[in-house]
Amino acid sequence: MPAHAVSPVESVAETLDRWRAGECVEVFGSEFLDVLASVPDPRDPRGRRYLLAGLLAIAILATAAGMRGYAGFATWAATAPSEVLARLGIRFRRPSEKTFRAVFARLDPADLDRRLGAYFIALAAEPTGLLAVAVDGKTLRGARRMGAVAAHLVSVFAHHARLVLGQLAVSEKSNEIPCVRKLLRLFRNVRLMVTIDAMHTQAATARLICGTLKSHYLMIVKSNQPKLLARVQALPWALVPIVHTEPAHRSHGRTETRTLKVVTAPRGIGFPHARQAIQITRERVTGTGERSVEIIYAICSAAFELARPTMIAAWLRDHWGIENAVHWVRGRHLRRGPLHRTHRHRAPGSRQPAQHRDEPAPPARRRQHRRSLSHHGLQHRPRS
Repeated sequence: MPAHAVSPVESVAETLDRWRAGECVEVFGSEFLDVLASVPDPRDPRGRRYLLAGLLAIAILATAAGMRGYAGFATWAATAPSEVLARLGIRFRRPSEKTFRAVFARLDPADLDRRLGAYFIALAAEPTGLLAVAVDGKTLRGARRMGAVAAHLVSVFAHHARLVLGQLAVSEKSNEIPCVRKLLRLFRNVRLMVTIDAMHTQAATARLICGTLKSHYLMIVKSNQPKLLARVQALPWALVPIVHTEPAHRSHGRTETRTLKVVTAPRGIGFPHARQAIQITRERVTGTGERSVEIIYAICSAAFELARPTMIAAWLRDHWGIENAVHWVRGRHLRRGPLHRTHRHRAPGSRQPAQHRDEPAPPARRRQHRRSLSHHGLQHRPRS
């Protein structure tokens, strides 16, 4: 799958094919390599065999190619063209799994995340000066070990650039709400348009976004804020004309049409910095002709001059890009999505129980890779 145009990592498979065809292309941009080179190296200067920037670059490329964990990084390094590794500062011996494990275990993940986030923020900057981002959290599959609570990450995702600008793990004894506020405080130097779901429609979050960060929000209003929802529903929507209609969109066997009504939020709405109230009507028609209508409400802190109806509709639609570009990719390609109980299939008639994907293999299965070729009925043929 080709990478997005603004991504610092080109499509790995396509790039390596072009390398093997004799075409010298950049696997990484020089600016991104400079960011990796700025990461402090925790190792003693004496005896360093590999540059830290090169190891980080290999880990990123291997992950983009579908590899998982330290063993995957070493496998990718062992099979990559020597010219590519030379561009990354890796010459002579190729790094092993032990090297990646020893080096990455000593890195400061918060510092690395800040450096990469600053680079991606500059890359995703909008010419209008207002950067639209979606904020959402998801539990990682395969992150539950030894009975511990599975890791839950909150991410800030740029709508247009489709890049994760920052992420933070939720504490075991907490929830997403304070974690989102802590994560947003890292964006003090950027003007944001934060799109967020109903869980985070909180007065304290709105004051942080507009008061402290000098940014704006677009929040969904649902029954978790019953008084606010009642006040928004009580507005004279029947007298408000439709100001925007999106073209019919067909997906998942149904056709959906969205219409928007927007009014200036009155002072009595009782929510900090709310300037506009929005009514979104979604009409769905299935392939069998069954019709359903859903009405959703939202509030926005930006005035009409900064947030026109067409822009609000685009922000609402692009907010769900975090599901496809982040949550789905982690769950399907990186296998770090919600904790589904998926099991490996067992052979018909086998008495062995099905093994969970995240459970360690039994001893007999772990020894299979050590068995000789003759044990499996194969013969070794020397190269001619």
